[in-house]
Amino acid sequence: MTHRKISSCIAALLFLLQVPAQGQNEEGTFVHTIQRGETVYSIARTYQVSPDAILKLNPSANDGIKAGATLIIPQQGQRQGATQEKYHTIQAGETLYQLTKKYGVGAADICEANPGLTADNFQIGKVIRIPLSAASAVAVSTPPEPAPKKQPECREMYKVKRKETLFSISRQFGISEAELQAANPEMKQPDYKLRRGDVICIPYPSKEKAEPVITSANPQTPSNAELMERKASSPKRLIRMGVLLPFKGGSAESGKMIEFYRGVLMAVQQIKKAGVSVDVFAYDSGNTAGEMKAVLEAHPLTELDFIIGPLHAEQIPTLSNYCQRHYIRLVVPFSSQGEGVYQNPYYYAVNPPKSFLLSEAAHLTTELFGKDNILLLDGNESDNDAANFSEAVNKRLMQNGNKMRTIRLSDDSQTWADMMVAYKSNVIIPSSSSVKLLNQLFPKLRQFAVDHPEYGIKLVGYPEWQTYTNNHLENFYRFDTYAYSTFYRNPLNGRASQFENDYQKHFHETTITSWPRFGMLGYDTAYFFLKGLSTYGDALELHLGEVATTPYQHQFKFQRVSNWSGFINREVEFIHYSPAHSIEIINLKK
Repeated sequence: MTHRKISSCIAALLFLLQVPAQGQNEEGTFVHTIQRGETVYSIARTYQVSPDAILKLNPSANDGIKAGATLIIPQQGQRQGATQEKYHTIQAGETLYQLTKKYGVGAADICEANPGLTADNFQIGKVIRIPLSAASAVAVSTPPEPAPKKQPECREMYKVKRKETLFSISRQFGISEAELQAANPEMKQPDYKLRRGDVICIPYPSKEKAEPVITSANPQTPSNAELMERKASSPKRLIRMGVLLPFKGGSAESGKMIEFYRGVLMAVQQIKKAGVSVDVFAYDSGNTAGEMKAVLEAHPLTELDFIIGPLHAEQIPTLSNYCQRHYIRLVVPFSSQGEGVYQNPYYYAVNPPKSFLLSEAAHLTTELFGKDNILLLDGNESDNDAANFSEAVNKRLMQNGNKMRTIRLSDDSQTWADMMVAYKSNVIIPSSSSVKLLNQLFPKLRQFAVDHPEYGIKLVGYPEWQTYTNNHLENFYRFDTYAYSTFYRNPLNGRASQFENDYQKHFHETTITSWPRFGMLGYDTAYFFLKGLSTYGDALELHLGEVATTPYQHQFKFQRVSNWSGFINREVEFIHYSPAHSIEIINLKK
């Protein structure tokens, strides 16, 4: 296992239900169960195959896919420069031990290839990645040879990871340091030093700890608890973080990055009050992939706990590959276009891809208003994101036997009344997020409410609506408005004002009026990871949902895309402008 594997397999017995009959559909394919927010493209990136290859095996997917359905996926996907591997869909009754025998690989190797694998997600229908040696790849379809009666000297050959010691490796495999040294005589030399990349022999434990030998007289197999152990939480008192952003140039963009970095420094100051030491390594990243590469080559960053950056999408692959090679968490706070999240287990996407954002927003909408009369207001404006959102809402409604109906901005008052339900909530979703449409809509809504008071009206809209409050806050209150977003700075909350006052006190200037506020984003992002590492150390990924912070603007709910991928922030909330002239945040507790 890696020295800082983000999430190790958790020891537990498995409760398994019935798997789909076609788990391994046929030689060369496997089955994937679609999750909310996934698209054919994102699934293709996860398995390193082309979308066309998936569509060829699943023609009906050309008409769209839905969560809970399954797709047949071809096995040919391979990561560039990666060990040969196979994808396996977990089936009824399977255990990790059975998979090690089936594929001829160690449990530690499977866990290392699937940093997100836990007892909770080792479930029927879930897909895991199996690393194969050349020999096991050939033999994978044939039954394994009977185990020899005599155990070999080495339980497995293990490659040493960064910062591992004889003590930590001994604890990991349940043996003593003396046993480890006896299996590797060179360790007894006076000048011996354990180095990253060394391949060492891991011996079987002493007889009283020995793994059961499977014979006809002893049919029991090792449980997951005997093969794996959970990584213990060990709080960090010294955290080393990097910030790589384009600070130079004197542009509006660089000004926002400087404000973001100042927010990071405010978070560092706050965590230091808890007795945690933080070393910050901040460098100007420039704007190109070449400039990012030069920064990484010029500065000693390999020992950092996490790096925040970059701003520009074209720099993400360079920085993501570097962080993956050196086991460094990469927190990307701006771009939602980084595809490294699908293959880099150390990658954190603060801004989710649009497909995930819209899916979560549609889910939130139907959970709150699925039993109401939902109407799409056609304002005769083109808005792709709004169209995708309303389509996602309608699909969810139809799955539950409901349907969205359409009214037009140009329709007369009676036509609107005919489409509404008296004394019930009528939820209107405009077909565009533009302020131009709202400018036309609100006068008509106000008159309609006077003429037809029996119709209750709510509005559901878009993140951009936060920026329209100077002109439309009273309208938002009057029509009980909900706007989905991944972040919100509440102007009525005294904490927001306190942050801006503290910022001005420290840096002698006010924050930039922007959407989002970059200083708050810097603070919230840095403090989440500083708090998490100072509390849980390198076991942070096992406790992401337990990191307790009080953000100024951004909430975080990080979830892995797959067992070997990075994390996407799936926090989506409604900003509710209540008729009581209050603003509240509504999200789904899971």
